[in-house]
Amino acid sequence: MSSSTPPITTPEPPSQLSSLASTLDASGSDIPSFLNNLLSPYLPPPLPPPNPAQPPDLAPIDKSLNELLTQLSLLSQDTNSAVEQSIHDVSRTVPRLAYDLQFMRESANGLSSSLGMVQDRFARQIDLSSGVGKHKDDLITNGHGVGEVNKTNKSLEKLTHLDKLKNRLESARDILREAESWSTLESELLGFIQNQNWLKAGNRLREASRSMIVFQNTPTEYEDRKRLLVSLQNELENNLSKALKDNLDKGEIEEIGIFHQVFNLIDREEEFRNYYFNSKSSDLLKQWKDFKLVEISPTQTATPVLATDGISTQEGSIKFSDFLPKFYSSLVVTLETEVEQIPLIFSPHTAASTLATFVQTTFDALDPSPSARLSAISEFHGPEALPELIRSYQFTEELGVAIQSLIDRMTFNTQGGMLSGGDQLSTSPSNTITDRPISAGIPAISPSASTMTRTSSKRMSISRRFSRAPTISGPQPVDNSWENTLYEPFLDLQSTYATLERRYLEHIIRTDPSLSSSGASSSRSSGKDIAKTLIDRVNVLFTRSEESTTRCKEFTHGYGSLGLLSALEAGLSTFLSDQQKSMIEQLRLSSGGNQKSRNGGGSKDDLDFEFEGLDSYSTEDWSSFQLGLHILESCKEISTKLNRFEDKLEEYLVHDVGKMLKATQGEGYDVRSTTYGSISLLQQSTLNSIDLHTLINTRPIPKPILPITFRSMNDLIKSSQINLQSIILSPLINQLETYPHLQVWTKPDKPTRKGELHVPTFSLSPTDVISRVSEGLLDLLRVFEIYSKEVGLRFSLDTLPFVEYTVYHGIDLDGQKGKEDIPSEIILSTWISSLSLNLLSHLTSTTLPSIRGLTAGGVNQLKTDLNYLSNAVGALDVVWDDLGKWEKAVELDENGWRKEMRELRGTEGLGEEGERERDIVRSVGRMRGWV
Repeated sequence: MSSSTPPITTPEPPSQLSSLASTLDASGSDIPSFLNNLLSPYLPPPLPPPNPAQPPDLAPIDKSLNELLTQLSLLSQDTNSAVEQSIHDVSRTVPRLAYDLQFMRESANGLSSSLGMVQDRFARQIDLSSGVGKHKDDLITNGHGVGEVNKTNKSLEKLTHLDKLKNRLESARDILREAESWSTLESELLGFIQNQNWLKAGNRLREASRSMIVFQNTPTEYEDRKRLLVSLQNELENNLSKALKDNLDKGEIEEIGIFHQVFNLIDREEEFRNYYFNSKSSDLLKQWKDFKLVEISPTQTATPVLATDGISTQEGSIKFSDFLPKFYSSLVVTLETEVEQIPLIFSPHTAASTLATFVQTTFDALDPSPSARLSAISEFHGPEALPELIRSYQFTEELGVAIQSLIDRMTFNTQGGMLSGGDQLSTSPSNTITDRPISAGIPAISPSASTMTRTSSKRMSISRRFSRAPTISGPQPVDNSWENTLYEPFLDLQSTYATLERRYLEHIIRTDPSLSSSGASSSRSSGKDIAKTLIDRVNVLFTRSEESTTRCKEFTHGYGSLGLLSALEAGLSTFLSDQQKSMIEQLRLSSGGNQKSRNGGGSKDDLDFEFEGLDSYSTEDWSSFQLGLHILESCKEISTKLNRFEDKLEEYLVHDVGKMLKATQGEGYDVRSTTYGSISLLQQSTLNSIDLHTLINTRPIPKPILPITFRSMNDLIKSSQINLQSIILSPLINQLETYPHLQVWTKPDKPTRKGELHVPTFSLSPTDVISRVSEGLLDLLRVFEIYSKEVGLRFSLDTLPFVEYTVYHGIDLDGQKGKEDIPSEIILSTWISSLSLNLLSHLTSTTLPSIRGLTAGGVNQLKTDLNYLSNAVGALDVVWDDLGKWEKAVELDENGWRKEMRELRGTEGLGEEGERERDIVRSVGRMRGWV
């Protein structure tokens, strides 16, 4: 109900478009200055030097530019309409211009003659008056002429008085009539209401409203009549609303149109819309509220029933994503009816806007709200919520396209189209009425049979009504708030897409049987079987990862790509880490659980090893070595698949996401699958960040795109290589376990007696342990000479342990993943060098420091062993600095040792090499008893 307020006589301020037009006209051709002035409030203030300039916040600038673009488009449309109207008026007026000029000329001539006659008469009267003063005798003689003049003047004064009296009497009469009219207003209106003469009642109140200006100078009278007017309007509305509801239920379009006119007469247009919209949406609101939802909160009580998908549901309930297309179908059917009825009730140029408002008010009135429904989905389904949310969002986008098609059809029909004899509908994407099938079950928007076959009388009625709409001025702009109402409930969930995607991807990896490594292999499985199982799991993993890219595109149109990358990083890196643990377990089972293979019960692989001369290796060791080679081969294939996946990811980011980031109204997206409102909301969300634009606009996109995943991949490769080396070196390292406990280190020196002849001793032989270890390293040459062409050994040489200390480091080793043309000599030498350095590292860091003491004889033996081993590895082109440090430290006497320790203690910043050298010298001193 409207309130009682006096009329406002102050002029309205100029519109925003008028101000924009004035500003643009004042700028002239200096468009950059015009834009800079508009955007200056969004730019950060300049900082004093030498502080660097701060980058502006792009989000408000982008929003301001979008609003400016919309305003300029509207201003352009208004200008075009004004120009067309001017051309129309000029073309209609010019043919009559000559006639009007001729008529004006003749009228001017007649006026000139009349003025001449008046001037002559006035001059004669002046002459007569002058003659009275100058010639008294003539005045007496001509007294009859003077009397005539006086009589004329008196007549004119009397006429003036009568005219004033007439005007005042007429004003008094009008006031009396208004007073009489207001005195009978209430009784007349009640009579109209009783007789249901709604139009007469509306017109009577309209007349009373217009007559309020008579009382504007008497505040008391004005307030009393205003109060009475509002009260009578409320009374009329109360009675109208009851009758309107009955006609709305019956669908009496003509009667409803009359009610609309009456509501307009009493300035209650908004109230009529509310009555109309509430009536038309009541069934939809009831359908929304009454259906039983599967996704109930845990606190609600329900009778659980196990559904076909394994979800415990309430009896008779359905999932929200199954209910939504049914609800949307009902809504579209209702809207199709309103497309035909709204123009018959409301003004044609506001029909499309009215339909959009109906959509918005319907969604605003839904109880519970769509946001609450979606939150229930997210809570109920937990990590599996994302697919349900995507389905709901896709159905909503299809509904948006259907509604936009209806609005476009209504705009065309009510603005001089088929119903008013205009041109046929354009086939541009913005107003094409498509009939493509919609998977959600929402009916496609196409001209229905009832529309095409309506009766000629109804067509003529619509035509006559629409033909009065001006075709030059264009329709009232349709507010796109209905799109925001449609898509906004999803925005919060879209903003948390990273969390939703990560939870869902981790759930898939955890629960998908094809990705589970438990029970996938056993001790009976061959290395090829285990490697094949790993590759199969990786294939499934990348298929699921590509589905994640599709989900990101469907749910966020690519704006959630940063969240997609973080989810992929978490899922892929976790999977590769799990495979690394599984691989270690498989190698453990292969080395410790293949006792049956000695009895012929184990599986046979296709890698047959020659065991002659390699008696220190058991059948289990070779079986584990086979498995390690197959795992390395699998790592190569996984690495290749990861690189291909990154290429696909890069193409998606550059083409799909890059195009979507630049989307504008009607461009950059598929208008057949969504509307710009869904894109616009995402552009204004936190997903549209500077980091996303920086990533997409950098050319080329920095690689790796998934750095954490690539580090996990490298860790898997390194772990595979280390485990393979541990299998090969395990017999040799086992030999070294006994080395610190040899008796030769602490064997007492033979005392020298006086007079005893000194017998020279021959050079010592190396201990059996060092001999066997050295021979074992040399024997490995035969194995790697035969199998150096294996894919696993050729792959990723740059990640081998200690490869940076080999003579081949930096010679075409970095980045060798995927290359097949590496010379066999480099493969052989790199692997042998890495194995030798691995063994020497264990010797110098673990074995030698474990020796508890050294006598003079033990020192000599250790010198011999170190020298022998140094020569052996030297034959393999292997140099290990720490081995030389041990040789140097063992050769020191006590004085030399103390001098060396003083030098090492006094050196600042020794670095890693110096620290190791000091530890070696200190260890030797401890063994010799000098510490």
